Amino acid sequence: RFWVATPEGLPIGAILSKQVLQYRFDAQPDGSDAVAMYEANRGDIDAAVLRRITSGSIEPVMLRENDLPLRLRG
Repeated sequence: RFWVATPEGLPIGAILSKQVLQYRFDAQPDGSDAVAMYEANRGDIDAAVLRRITSGSIEPVMLRENDLPLRLRG
């Protein structure tokens, strides 16, 4: 679970599973690099949370695979 600030400065709670990190960003299956992968892709992840809030989601926002771009290490 993590927090994203809205443009007004309000914190929004969000959840991103290690499975989504693995599928979308090629993170380790055991979640050992979850924080590093979040930090490396924070712009895309936070933007996805804000898009979901704008479209009517309530918190905590649970990000799905389709909310995020596919980025593979390489």
